[in-house]
Amino acid sequence: MTEQNDDSFPKKPPLKRHAFLKIFLFFALTCALFLTIWAITTYDSLNLSEIIYHLRVPVTGTSSGLVVDGAVSTLIPAVLATALFGILIWPVKEDSRFAVGIRSKKWRTHLSKGIVIVLVLLEIFLVQYNLDVYGYVKAQFTYSGFIEDNYVDAEEVLQAPSRKRNLVFIYLESMETTFMDKDSGGSMDQNLLTGLTELAAENINFSHHDKIGGFRNSSGTSWTAGAIFGSSTGLPLKLPISVNGISKIEDFFPGVTSLGDILHSDGYTNMLMIGSDSTFAGKRMFFDQHGNYLIKDLCWAQKAGLVTQDYEGEWGFEDYKLFDLAKEELTHLASKEKPFAFTMLTLDTHFENDEVCPYCPDTYDNNYFNNLSCSDSLVTNFVLWLQEQDFYENTTVIIVGDHLTMNADCFEDLPDEERAIYNCFLNAAAVPSNTKNREFMATDIFPTTLAALGYKIEGDRLGLGTNLFSDKKTLAEEYGVEELDERFLDRSHFYEDKFIFNDKRYR
Repeated sequence: MTEQNDDSFPKKPPLKRHAFLKIFLFFALTCALFLTIWAITTYDSLNLSEIIYHLRVPVTGTSSGLVVDGAVSTLIPAVLATALFGILIWPVKEDSRFAVGIRSKKWRTHLSKGIVIVLVLLEIFLVQYNLDVYGYVKAQFTYSGFIEDNYVDAEEVLQAPSRKRNLVFIYLESMETTFMDKDSGGSMDQNLLTGLTELAAENINFSHHDKIGGFRNSSGTSWTAGAIFGSSTGLPLKLPISVNGISKIEDFFPGVTSLGDILHSDGYTNMLMIGSDSTFAGKRMFFDQHGNYLIKDLCWAQKAGLVTQDYEGEWGFEDYKLFDLAKEELTHLASKEKPFAFTMLTLDTHFENDEVCPYCPDTYDNNYFNNLSCSDSLVTNFVLWLQEQDFYENTTVIIVGDHLTMNADCFEDLPDEERAIYNCFLNAAAVPSNTKNREFMATDIFPTTLAALGYKIEGDRLGLGTNLFSDKKTLAEEYGVEELDERFLDRSHFYEDKFIFNDKRYR
């Protein structure tokens, strides 16, 4: 037997191995592309800050339906596209019936390269156009003294009232005034929020125009966790790329002074109630570490036997159950001698639900509109119940939306500048100087909440927020909404050292 010379072996990997590698890389590219398309057609006004934040905090409690929808919308078209691409590039023998000669091979090569180039360029365009990657990366290398120059520490300016008022703070998922009719201040022909409209008209509503309105989405507060953080601390929620994931560290912004911290130190019993798993997006860490909140969430409800162990709903148990449980907990809290701060978050209006609750009307062809109308009814009925309770006389009720709706189908042709997030203050211990034609953000809700409870704020500034009951201009009014939004994006040594790392220089 003649020994084969080593030089006779091919020096390059077999063609099929090359094809497998190309097919795998193409599959990864199409997964990224179809995931991007799904995200931008499902969510309205996505931003990279929010995505980076969620990638670095616990995602336990994410809606299984949302995960399945994203996976199906990504994998099925990616697999089909990859299969066609594989047929196109798979090597065939020149004498096979699939090959027509060298020109056929060149044609397939040029076509496959062209397809890849087009898809890469399309992905780059979609990501940049919808997420402004360039602006985000630029901000990561732009340090500014804006936050340090404008931040006001609560310890230096805050004075508690002699008589403590109870607080009921209701965050309404995706609730914006845009869902009201045009005559009331919204953008709809028919008012989806008749109850909330009446509450805002009869009580205190701070507005961006001369009708019922609200506050603006802003960098670091335009998603639920960011909105809660901003309205509780007066700061945007920012995790720079260089900071380790919060799920891997023990403390959640340990240098921050929040609403919960202040009330807890003043003798309040703090409680959070939410129908989903509060672990998601770091909410449990925030409320546990800043205010020592008693947390009543989906996990608590399952352990207490209020819902089954495998109960999930869309994100958790429905809002009608949430409000029923809230009544029980508030009755219990009110029976104690200590003042209380009860915070709750609704869920049903996050996305359109195929499964509607027993209280949802069948008024509209759009299920999401039915969800909104149902939420409106549940909230207003809950407020009516509160007003009938003995403890209401000494209780301030604050109702705010967390952010603009993330349902991309609602206001495709309406710019964000014409949209605003709902707010309403009931039974406040302060009288506003001016409620109309104000420009403000979630960060301004922080000092405004304390003022509504009777706290005195020297200078009417707290964190980066302004007490809206005063006649002092907000930072949004001083600098403009767009300029302030950009400053919130900038890196800040002060922000990172003081609030994230709790540097001893600032203690």
